[in-house]
Amino acid sequence: MSIGDRSADRANSVRTPTWRKRQAWTRLLLLMLAPPAAIAGVFQLQPTYVVLDIPVVHNATGYFWWEETASQLAYADSWGVLYLRRQVGTAYPKTQGWRTVEEVFAHFDQWLCANGWTYSGLGMDDPALPESRFLARAQGRRYHRNGDRDTGVTVAAWPIGGSVEGFYVVMTTERPSWVRRLWRGLD
Repeated sequence: MSIGDRSADRANSVRTPTWRKRQAWTRLLLLMLAPPAAIAGVFQLQPTYVVLDIPVVHNATGYFWWEETASQLAYADSWGVLYLRRQVGTAYPKTQGWRTVEEVFAHFDQWLCANGWTYSGLGMDDPALPESRFLARAQGRRYHRNGDRDTGVTVAAWPIGGSVEGFYVVMTTERPSWVRRLWRGLD
């Protein structure tokens, strides 16, 4: 065996354990990072509803919103879902002071615009709002979050009718799941 062969053998014997050590450290690092990555993934899959606490004078019953629902809306031709939160309330002129539908919209518009929402226009063709089937387009207002056009709010109001003075008010918020955001980004 020549001197060159001996030095080549030494170089190979030195490199092999170092490579194996790196491989062992890499495996250990991956094993340590797997639980935090799994926890982060689980939190990403949790529904995140937009909850707005708009101050409204309570009725004699002690509350304004008398129905709240959280649901998910999925479309057959797209990925992901929309997380919807719907609130229904009843406004009376003596309690809230709103005498017209425009005054109802003005109250919600003032709060939403002051808290990072932008008016998007009239909007009642929203599948997230079941009332959109029988209400006129002018009876609803759409808003979107500043910097996030996918997160929205729809406020609808219409007179109760009959001998009762007052208004029904429905507010629906929607936020897309991260899968839906990904799909829209690829579209």
